[in-house]
Amino acid sequence: MAKAATIFACSECGYSAGRWFGKCPGCGTFGSLVEEAPPELRRSAPPARLLRLVDVDAEEAARIGTGVDELDRVLGGGLVPASLVLVGGEPGVGKSTLLLTALATISRDRRALLVTGEESTAQVKLRAERLGGAERVEILAETELATVCATLERERPAVCVVDSVQTLYSAELGSAPGSVAQVREAASRLLRVAKEAGVATILVGHVTKDGAVAGPRVLEHLVDCVLQFEGDRYHAHRILRATKNRFGSTNELGVLEMRGAGQVGVPEP
Repeated sequence: MAKAATIFACSECGYSAGRWFGKCPGCGTFGSLVEEAPPELRRSAPPARLLRLVDVDAEEAARIGTGVDELDRVLGGGLVPASLVLVGGEPGVGKSTLLLTALATISRDRRALLVTGEESTAQVKLRAERLGGAERVEILAETELATVCATLERERPAVCVVDSVQTLYSAELGSAPGSVAQVREAASRLLRVAKEAGVATILVGHVTKDGAVAGPRVLEHLVDCVLQFEGDRYHAHRILRATKNRFGSTNELGVLEMRGAGQVGVPEP
């Protein structure tokens, strides 16, 4: 079957074209046309059943504790099932270490999955042995988006960490992994899988100094919670704060210290 034509859409005015332009013909903005996935054929679907809000079970008590008190407080009490959380920070600040520590605690009574696109399984195991307690964490070394989504739909773990979203790619798009189109497509499909399969998903995103293409700013309107992990890699302390949280406050602040056994909370900084 022939591959559907690629669409380029302007992020400023919405103008779409079949090829890329350096300057948008619609609004005249330079560099605003980004690649998008080809539109799917319209198919008829049966109408959905409506619910009243009084009949919806919010399951407020079903939050999943991460075992890291500072992370739980910033999240608003833990991870909400079927939520999509974005953890942003500069490379080397300790995002992978923090989330692997959380997965180690979660895996004691729930299924926890780590999707790694930056490291091999052997490299992850070396870090896990240093942290300790992560023997039950399941791991998938994969960067193809369709394979990751299919695995989540089949296995349905309680919590999944994708490290990082910039390494995922969709074969339907011609651009390189980490581009605006690829990152947005990955976030959109993972959001759908998280809501339908009930998987609490955490996306790791790298931030450049100017917050350009590789940064998570493209994803902020899609995810439920945006956490910023800040600090100097040459100093021990890290700051964790929420810039967006649909399930809690954005006024909380977490302070962690990098030690030999991983990220440790500082309750009284």
